[in-house]
Amino acid sequence: MNKIYILALMLLMGQSSWAQIREFQTTRLNSTGGAGVASMLSTEAGILNPAASAFFDGSSLSYQRYTTTLRHENEARKAANDDFSNPNRSQGIFMADHDAPLKGGLAYLKQDENNFQREQIITHAAAPISKSTALGISYHYIQDTLPKEYSNRHQVSHQLTMGLTNALDDKSIIGLVIVDPTRTTPDEERALAGLQYAVAQKLTLIADAGAQYTKDVRDKYLWRAAVQLQIFDDFFFRLGKFYDNIRESKGTGWGVSWIGPKLGVEFAQKFSEQFGKNYYVYQDETLVDTSISAIIKF
Repeated sequence: MNKIYILALMLLMGQSSWAQIREFQTTRLNSTGGAGVASMLSTEAGILNPAASAFFDGSSLSYQRYTTTLRHENEARKAANDDFSNPNRSQGIFMADHDAPLKGGLAYLKQDENNFQREQIITHAAAPISKSTALGISYHYIQDTLPKEYSNRHQVSHQLTMGLTNALDDKSIIGLVIVDPTRTTPDEERALAGLQYAVAQKLTLIADAGAQYTKDVRDKYLWRAAVQLQIFDDFFFRLGKFYDNIRESKGTGWGVSWIGPKLGVEFAQKFSEQFGKNYYVYQDETLVDTSISAIIKF
């Protein structure tokens, strides 16, 4: 069955383009397999848990970029003359301002993947409700451009995410996120809970679990787990693993980063496989996301 036929079948069944474009992930998130709902992350707050911004001071500017390649190309792809689409690039610019009482930021994201294009403008804000607890909200303006096979090639959506972060003690942090509570983006709605726990001074465990709350959670769930090792004062090494039954994807990630007082650089790779009836990746093929990023703190 070729790709054009499947695209036409999806249109007839009322499917949308949202399943064709994967979530944007920063270099840090690629290294942890996406885990980090409970992590204190400034750059990622707008795309993961906006409440984290409330715990930062100062401002920052970050550039994120990753390319996607295909490994272990299936013979069926060659037989069907179904070449892997190029280019597959994603990039984002993140700006954060944590000097005001209402802290937050702005981001611009652009993805080119599998002949689909997505652009996002994201703004988020957060404020503390106690010394150890904060609430946040983010707004996503999303514009998709679909392949030529679709009659309605341009789609626009407005999406909200609400988040909570609570530092239980010096070692433990929990986070909660509700994505698209107004259900404006098909099949994007989900709820996530996260835990970050410092096992030792330089060893941290990170775990997330979630589900698509409008469906049977036994069928539409995900989990992500990662470990972070701090080396000296500024170097970090991370390993992650994930299983996402909502987007029918599973895999691993790894990454390294150097975070100084004013500058930081990161590198990561994520390896993912598709399962179920997703036609984008054939059986036993692996998507490899190679990420780099740079951050400046003010």
